[in-house]
Amino acid sequence: MNSRTKFLACVAAGAIFLSACVKTPTNPEDDKKISTSTISKINALGFDTLNAKKLNGGYVVEGDLFLTEKDLESKQGYTVLSIAEADQYKLSYTLTALPRTINVSVAGLPAAYSNAADIAIARFNALSLSITLKKVANTSDADIEIKDGKLGDGMQALTPAYPAVAKNPSSPITLDVTALGRSLDEKKLATLIAHEIAHAIGLRHTTYTDDLYHCTYKQIAKAGDAQADLIKIDGTPTSGAAFSWMSGCLNNEDHPFNPNDVIALNYFYNNLTGIFNVPTATYRKGTKELYLFVRSKNNTLLEKVYTPATGWSAWTDLGGTLTSDPSATSRDENNIAVFARGANNNLIFKTWTPNGGWSQQWTDLGGTFYSAPNAASRGANFINVLVKGANNVLQTRYYVEGEGWHEWQNFATTVSSAATSASRYANSIEMYAQDAGNHLLQGIWTKESDRTVWQSLGGTIYSAPAAVARGNFNVDVFALGNNHQLITTNWFVADNWKSWQSIGASIYSAPAVASPDSLSMDIFVKGPSDNLIQRTWTKANGYGPWISL
Repeated sequence: MNSRTKFLACVAAGAIFLSACVKTPTNPEDDKKISTSTISKINALGFDTLNAKKLNGGYVVEGDLFLTEKDLESKQGYTVLSIAEADQYKLSYTLTALPRTINVSVAGLPAAYSNAADIAIARFNALSLSITLKKVANTSDADIEIKDGKLGDGMQALTPAYPAVAKNPSSPITLDVTALGRSLDEKKLATLIAHEIAHAIGLRHTTYTDDLYHCTYKQIAKAGDAQADLIKIDGTPTSGAAFSWMSGCLNNEDHPFNPNDVIALNYFYNNLTGIFNVPTATYRKGTKELYLFVRSKNNTLLEKVYTPATGWSAWTDLGGTLTSDPSATSRDENNIAVFARGANNNLIFKTWTPNGGWSQQWTDLGGTFYSAPNAASRGANFINVLVKGANNVLQTRYYVEGEGWHEWQNFATTVSSAATSASRYANSIEMYAQDAGNHLLQGIWTKESDRTVWQSLGGTIYSAPAAVARGNFNVDVFALGNNHQLITTNWFVADNWKSWQSIGASIYSAPAVASPDSLSMDIFVKGPSDNLIQRTWTKANGYGPWISL
């Protein structure tokens, strides 16, 4: 990998290097050539084939991933998760039966390697993920074995691309002590070990679309390729982020997890740092009471209420088992409803009334979707819920008083983020989402036409948007912009859409917004210290200061 450190990751447990009963070719170099059909199979699994190497029993790709002949026939496929233009991960599998403990053994390696493994394990465990790494003494007890092994051909480490047992970690991780040396800097070595452990639990290299960050490999799948299902992670930028610990070439340096790495690990393995990812808020219709909700790190629903007389309440845990961030709406002064994705990727909700308080049970509305839901009310008798379904198709289910919940319906459009909606009057609802080009997509449904008209509003956004209608004549949209900026645009009946402007820096989630009337609105986001922050806008004074909640 030129002058940069090459990582090659371990041989799968079932992959055996054959030495007997193999004919020696006349020209040994011929045996190292990889056929065109094999290259196509490797590509179809989502791996870069540049500088691929043929070994007994399989192939080394991307510098440190081993594929057996059986893997090439598995058709396991992959997903490309977009975190940033130079900071992406290909994910072919993740572990199941979470939360769970992953035992790691470090056998027959020098002391520096054992100490480095402790550092790597501590880096993962510090994030409070749904997987916990635990160092064990015996290889027989290990889910991931880290061992010494001679790899040759300039290789230093090797890990199987796929596990021998589905939904378990790959093992073993082989480190070539002869090639690496016995007295490496422990933090630098910890980065290598953390890199290989990440392969073992399903993460792939970052891609290399930016010359600042790539080495000798290149990205083989980009947005639009038929092979790639590109999913963007809310709360991360699309500008390059230096030195992810999953870079294919780490330049022999120490790279602890950068902010995008943390978001990626939390995306894969559930528990989010702090108490939430994306908040949701709603005013109780016709009042100045503001209800704020977030998903806890235990995947329950947390509620905080603001009343003008007493200010903010303490957090209350409303229970549940959420697999997405929540969304809340109020259709009249006597009702608040909160929606989320359930354990089966289904839509669940619970309601609040002044007399009964919160319903004890969550109601299951079924469906299968792959985003946080968005709920909005266009009148006292209506609730509309939007979700991103299979193949990124936007779906809806809506409630009508006296009729109940109508069946799921698909819109004839695809989105790249969770959607949001706002209603300026009871016979219309406006929907907003991020499209495949990071632009703001708008769809307007009217009861009179009973159809939705879609258009791109342009701009460049890097999260799901948040929208609110301030009466019949104003719509405000907020989103995460470049370099962790909070950006906004506004529609006014007399002026159409304004240009995007930045109203905050160091923002680390998609925003939420709520408005009680045409004169004010409140914006909520995750701040730089994993804290929930609020900013209020009033027509009289504009934007006030950020307040930490």
